Amino acid sequence: MRAVLLSGAWCALALGAQLAAVLARPKKPLFAPAAGRAGAGVRYAFTGAMVPWAKESVRMNPGSYALGMVFHLGVFAAFASLAWPSRPLAGLSLAGAAAGLGLLGKRLAMPHLRGLSNTDDFLSNLLVTGFTALAGLASLVPPAQRLLPWAATALLVYIPLGKIRHCVFFFLSRYHLGAFFGRRGCFPPSGGHHA
Repeated sequence: MRAVLLSGAWCALALGAQLAAVLARPKKPLFAPAAGRAGAGVRYAFTGAMVPWAKESVRMNPGSYALGMVFHLGVFAAFASLAWPSRPLAGLSLAGAAAGLGLLGKRLAMPHLRGLSNTDDFLSNLLVTGFTALAGLASLVPPAQRLLPWAATALLVYIPLGKIRHCVFFFLSRYHLGAFFGRRGCFPPSGGHHA
């Protein structure tokens, strides 16, 4: 468990340093007069803009959206099971692993997704899917229980290095999206197009 704690500390420090570097960048001046309120845009970005029916990608790919939700839920369950192992968390972790395999299969099977993918896309999926699978199997298969801390360690070490860092930068990018389009008067949209 010491390796998990050390890799968790590394992950937090590395992500914190990246976040500090982003926040230290000088802000670009906005020349156009405000047409709306940044705060209203931020609220919309984290609420109405996040509901499934507000997203074109969800309307076009509801299956992928559902797999993504289960995948992320499985990741949260897997991390929770490190501290509080239980059968419900194991079940959620296994469901997340199955969803991760489904998303990986879709990425491999569809030429346009495969063409957009790079090594990080595959490695990130495999690390997360492997971790969630081991978390799900840990209560059933003793060898999985012994491997789980090492899978968690590998994942925590990799998070700041690859695309999984979106677990932190998602919130920052949503905030900036909302503030920018809120100030422009585009968020929240008018005319009943938002939730």
